[in-house]
Amino acid sequence: MRMRTTWTRAGVCVASIALMLAAAAAPAGAAGIATGQTLGVGDVRCTDYVQSDNGVRLTGFFTNGTGEWTVLRSSAVGGAETVVFSAAAGSPSGAQTPIDRTVAPTAPGTFVYRACVVAKKIMKYSVFSITHYQMLLTSTSPTAVTDLGPETATLSTSATACGDRTAVTPGTTVRLAGTGTGRTQWFISVTGNTNNYEGNWAALLTTTDGGIDQTVALDPEITEVTACAVGFVTTGRITVSYELSIVS
Repeated sequence: MRMRTTWTRAGVCVASIALMLAAAAAPAGAAGIATGQTLGVGDVRCTDYVQSDNGVRLTGFFTNGTGEWTVLRSSAVGGAETVVFSAAAGSPSGAQTPIDRTVAPTAPGTFVYRACVVAKKIMKYSVFSITHYQMLLTSTSPTAVTDLGPETATLSTSATACGDRTAVTPGTTVRLAGTGTGRTQWFISVTGNTNNYEGNWAALLTTTDGGIDQTVALDPEITEVTACAVGFVTTGRITVSYELSIVS
């Protein structure tokens, strides 16, 4: 059942759930988001899809462990995929290691691409066994189509996946719809054009035993929104799939 939630300034600070979002705007033609996120060992995060006739570019970083980046290509969203790029992520020392790779088209025509990262080894920091990462998939094609399909991830306890940063106009209503296989915390992070939005504020913060389908009427001062999912299980991991859309 869809629920409607109206945002108020007395909302919640994203920091209250132990997350720090690095506010960096995503350029046009982007999938994923240039926002700090976390993964545990064995967790996987994949962007939504970019449709392009000119390949794609993967940028980001991986810190506090090692893993693997991949870029996958298919003829349609949800179709059979081919790995067109893979590379090691992170460093055995735990140092922040950037990725900046252009994946040229290997066949003529238009395809859809998505990027994934898997955490394989974590350097334990204090009491936390998590890695910190950013990933962004873009295309320079003038005919590129973005925001195709859902954001997806498998997440252990406290691991986080955030979707595209979406610009909004005053008074926008957005909808967060998704599925989860277990206890999941969902939130919509917001930024605005006044001092009311210093720090990391959330228009929606809720925990469910699976999926979500909620609409949120945003404060007129809000200029950008981002939807995120957090693993809230005590053991094992969950699988999430979600999309944030503009209703009006």
